[in-house]
Amino acid sequence: MKVKGEKERDCKAIQSLIPAYLSGKLSLHEARIFTAHLKKCRDCREEIEISYLLDQGITRVENGETVDLHADLEEMLSDTENAILHLTQFRTAVYIVEFTAVFVLIACILILYVF
Repeated sequence: MKVKGEKERDCKAIQSLIPAYLSGKLSLHEARIFTAHLKKCRDCREEIEISYLLDQGITRVENGETVDLHADLEEMLSDTENAILHLTQFRTAVYIVEFTAVFVLIACILILYVF
């Protein structure tokens, strides 16, 4: 369990990432931490909703678009989580291919060395 000071530091760090998140500039690691924190922290969730409203809502209303900011933000967060999952799976696949390549290379060297 986190003490109050730790939670406040975590929240400040997460809230400082909101502009980068909204502009799509978070790294995979940052996005993973960011979305995980938002799932459990109501305060930070409210902060991103306000930021999203200011960032997207006003422009959309001015352009005459209909706006469901809550649904749009939920979709954006869901898309981020899906992207994190796919990138993680891709990295895992790359590691497996690299490991297999190294294993095959070592096996070839051993076969050539033995024979």
